[in-house]
Amino acid sequence: MKANIDNAVAEIRTVLEQVHALVPNATTSMAGYPMLFSRTQACSTLVSASQRVILNDVAVYFEGKQRELALSMSASHVR
Repeated sequence: MKANIDNAVAEIRTVLEQVHALVPNATTSMAGYPMLFSRTQACSTLVSASQRVILNDVAVYFEGKQRELALSMSASHVR
């Protein structure tokens, strides 16, 4: 799962680089990736507690990777 996220972030970087090449003075903002489920309440009968933990952990990982990407590209007006 993390490898898929890492690949997606690499693709996002490519797109952001293309945008920056076309409009170098534009500022690009990325929205964070929220946790999908409450950590304290059972909010779904379709997703078990252990599945909620896994999905939330993936969301936190993805958000962190996006944040790292934005920070690494801040000179290119990415935030």
